[in-house]
Amino acid sequence: MVEAASAADDLQKSLDVEVAGRSALEAVVASACEGLRASAGGSGSSLRRRIEALYSRARERMREALHAGVKKALAVVSSHYVGIDLPAVSEGYVLPDDEAEAQEELQKLEDAADAPGDALATVFDAEVELPPFGA
Repeated sequence: MVEAASAADDLQKSLDVEVAGRSALEAVVASACEGLRASAGGSGSSLRRRIEALYSRARERMREALHAGVKKALAVVSSHYVGIDLPAVSEGYVLPDDEAEAQEELQKLEDAADAPGDALATVFDAEVELPPFGA
């Protein structure tokens, strides 16, 4: 009888730890959803729905950041090369027709742009704003 009571007590403690962990996770997810303005249908939404909404909003924000970065890079290029044909540039790379040659050329272009791209990105670092976590 003592063993059964001890086992039940251990089980209850384990359950309490799991419930506390789940509550903490729900609070963090709710805070992140609020910070990113990710709506999952209200406070009664399931944890899964909130995480899905959070993922969707984060993906949307990443896409917005990509678009903003590309626009800023084109603006910088335009400031250096007056009269540049931005619509032509926006069509993408100009590469050889041969697939192997195209891949090699693309790698060279990306390698050449790596360090200058990092340098240009730091110019705009101050403009990156993330909501404070847990605010």
